[in-house]
Amino acid sequence: MLNIVDDLAGFGPLRVCAHAPSADDPDDPTGLRVLLVADVLARVVELRGRTVLIGWTCPPAASADAAGIRPADAHGTVDEITEALGGPPTVHLTSRTYEGTGGLSLHVGEAIGTEGAAREADREATDPDAGRDALALRLLLLGSPHHEPVDVSAEAVEAAGERLANWRKSVAAWADEPSKAMPAAFVEGARDALENGLDTPAVLRLLADLEAAVDVPSGAKFETFAHLDRVLALEIVRDVGRSQATEVYR
Repeated sequence: MLNIVDDLAGFGPLRVCAHAPSADDPDDPTGLRVLLVADVLARVVELRGRTVLIGWTCPPAASADAAGIRPADAHGTVDEITEALGGPPTVHLTSRTYEGTGGLSLHVGEAIGTEGAAREADREATDPDAGRDALALRLLLLGSPHHEPVDVSAEAVEAAGERLANWRKSVAAWADEPSKAMPAAFVEGARDALENGLDTPAVLRLLADLEAAVDVPSGAKFETFAHLDRVLALEIVRDVGRSQATEVYR
């Protein structure tokens, strides 16, 4: 299992290569999941102050934009990515067996699309009347260990969307309360989970526990959710201030 602190400590940019021949196949979101794990890895490393450069072996993908994945710094073969990034990748992410040499290899489990669920999520990313949140698919994929297979069904995406909407509603309400320091136990637990295996499911469980904690001030909950969203990238604070703005312009 990849350990961010031990394996990726160093100076200069960290170069990452995501081996995803296709990320826009709506019935096989595995390629998209590879890009997502690379995105999370980059965000975790960057929180520690190190620059990350990412290459994709696939072209730009609309599904990646919809899932909140930042654009790649380079596209092409590994050789082309190496030249564009100014050096060979240190980490390779793939859903298959990595057959290259040099660097670390991080395996990403298959994402199994059912009944066009990924196609529906992609449509919702560009259709404001679709009724679901485009980042629901991201939340669904973050909810499973990155190295294990995950089923992507329309029902699962819908449930993730509801969970995300509820969290945004709670965060918007907490934002009206006085700011408080983040609870150290939750923050340290999340950091350890991310730096020792990119364990995003553990982070989501911690956030669920934090939401339900009656002894943690609302202002502290807000700060913690907002801080961890720097990695989760679910636009968790998107609804902050919206209700007040609506009241002003009525």
